[in-house]
Amino acid sequence: MSKPTHGSEKQITIQVSTGERPDFKQPLAAYVYDKRGQEAKRIEIRDGRFELTTGGMDHPRVLIAPINERIDAARPDADRLKRLGAYEPVLQPGRDVITRIDVPGSIIDWWPFCFCWVHGKVVRKSDNRAVCNARVHICEVDRIPLWLIKLPDVDIHRLRDDLIKVLERPRIPAFGPGPGLRRAALRFDPQPDAAALQDMPEDFARKLRGKSTELLRNALVENWKLLLPWFCYWPHWWWLFRCDEMTVVNTDAHGNFEATLFYRCGGDHPDLYFWVEYDFGSGYEVIYRPSKACHTYWDYQCGSEVTIRITDPRVPGCDEEPDLPGCQVVVLSIGNGIAVRQVQSSGTEGLTNTGRPFGGTLEPRVDFSRTELIYSKGVPYYRWSYRRLSGPDGVSGVVAPGSEPLLAMPKAMAADVYRHYKSGTGYSSDLMGPMPTTGPSPAPQPNLFRIRPPVSPSGDEWIVLNEHVDLATAYFQTDGLAGTPGGIPLSDDMAAGRYEMQLELFDAAGVPVNWTAKGIDLRITDEDAPFGIGTVPTVPAPAYNRILSPGGDTMGFRMVVRVDNNRCQAEVHPVGGTVSPDPLCGFHNYSSPSDTATLSFTARHPNNFATYSFGTARGAGPDLPVASTSGTVGDAGGNGFVPAGAFQYAKPVVVSSLLEECPNAAFSELLYVSATATNGYGELDSYDQGDHAAFALAMPCPVCH
Repeated sequence: MSKPTHGSEKQITIQVSTGERPDFKQPLAAYVYDKRGQEAKRIEIRDGRFELTTGGMDHPRVLIAPINERIDAARPDADRLKRLGAYEPVLQPGRDVITRIDVPGSIIDWWPFCFCWVHGKVVRKSDNRAVCNARVHICEVDRIPLWLIKLPDVDIHRLRDDLIKVLERPRIPAFGPGPGLRRAALRFDPQPDAAALQDMPEDFARKLRGKSTELLRNALVENWKLLLPWFCYWPHWWWLFRCDEMTVVNTDAHGNFEATLFYRCGGDHPDLYFWVEYDFGSGYEVIYRPSKACHTYWDYQCGSEVTIRITDPRVPGCDEEPDLPGCQVVVLSIGNGIAVRQVQSSGTEGLTNTGRPFGGTLEPRVDFSRTELIYSKGVPYYRWSYRRLSGPDGVSGVVAPGSEPLLAMPKAMAADVYRHYKSGTGYSSDLMGPMPTTGPSPAPQPNLFRIRPPVSPSGDEWIVLNEHVDLATAYFQTDGLAGTPGGIPLSDDMAAGRYEMQLELFDAAGVPVNWTAKGIDLRITDEDAPFGIGTVPTVPAPAYNRILSPGGDTMGFRMVVRVDNNRCQAEVHPVGGTVSPDPLCGFHNYSSPSDTATLSFTARHPNNFATYSFGTARGAGPDLPVASTSGTVGDAGGNGFVPAGAFQYAKPVVVSSLLEECPNAAFSELLYVSATATNGYGELDSYDQGDHAAFALAMPCPVCH
């Protein structure tokens, strides 16, 4: 029966019968696909029928399968669903669409679908260290019997000829042939033992020598498991297995991955193949994609662990600095919180984008294409250095005598840099620099640092035990520069100002490297720090961040930072105004509620890189809004607190607004001045200072007569 619809569309009622298996009661659905095999809609089959609308799709396909939430969520294409065991009827045997579908009992026997838990781990083959954030593709390979059925006749006979040669020659030795090469053991894992083929059934061996192509094909299909190891042994171009991607998962912080797949319960377990990608900073690259013939897990045992061993030397272990692809140097950040692009290059040069200066010890982080630089380019060393560009105000070229001088030539950062690595049951550390210029393997000149080698002294993996030790490539100790505050009372920071940090590379002879001539790509991140779990893209460093030769070649990296290690000063002053003065005890008499109590304080930072917070509370209550304020040191002030001298703020507050309902009351004043300087990990709160005070307001007692 059909119902007319608008235009050329026609709605047809189709009956679906599972009569060959009357005990089957599971709900079914019709999955409608376009001619490309992409799902258009899913129609539940109710009371043994569903409505199909023709028109709008050219040659639609309909597959019948049990309803399953996981399969619906996965939205498999038509071929995948059919491989799972869905039934696809011939919709148009003639000109008319059929109106009844009888599902064969042999198809129903495969229903419902089963689920398979797949899990495994990705590790480096060299040291068995876990690989994090790798992208694992899990695919299902064509079943061998189906592949054999589709194989052309000529290839069926070629396969037969190869098998006969196996029968006529001795057993496969433990080690494979290799004229002129070192003999290597044949690897069949995860394949079965190839020697099993030589113990094939006599009937199979007889059928191999038959003349009938179909008998030969059927014999191969019936005994397909005997062929598995030989697909790996014979590298013929026609072993072209199709692989349908089931899912893509990422490895966790321990290199583990897992997924739940579905397959037809009445059939064999899925045949799984895995390949892996890794993002080195410029998009995902394939790092593991072996041949399907040798590395398919035939009849994968659900729940068994798969171990994927990566041989690409660029791939880092978890928490390890990566060995970048190509030939590049990526300057990441200062500490973990300030990327290069977060440091201003114009205007208030050297401050962060949020207006903060730098202080304490700065730890630049850099990633290198270590293998390429050290072994291919002959560039094993680097050096960080600095030079002062301005006086304490960040602008003038005048510096105080005895403080860090303005330098025409940079000065090397010479603090020791180490890297930890595993050593037996413990951890050892290896000096990266400055490398000694005497003794075994001396450096060609002073203050050179090694680009960390790919392999540790023990041969085990490098490990990050402390990010301050294991991720820093140098230490710019700005709080140790000549002229920084020292002693009591603290003086102002005469070493403050703009400083240029420089990164250079050196060859094995200690000669500075021309990066352009060597083909070394200088890059910075295109994302702010701290970096999250997603992909962090990189871009070529702008000209501002390059040390350029007169000819325009890149000779190194540069960035300017505004250094300021000044300490803050906080002082709460005695209450003034029209109330009676009492700077010693803080007990003030007032004669009228309209009297004023002047509240004042000093919040100082020589270069205004600080914020302040001042609060006045009555008794144990909260801060009184009328008598509290906050702001940036050096700004005009707010909430009626106005400048009253160098870094001083004051406000006359009416007594009634302080007392409110109280005739007499005690008050506390709390001031906190916070430096905004950062070392790349956070604010330097040791540079902060606070102060507090208390006072009382009272109406004087009447005079007794």
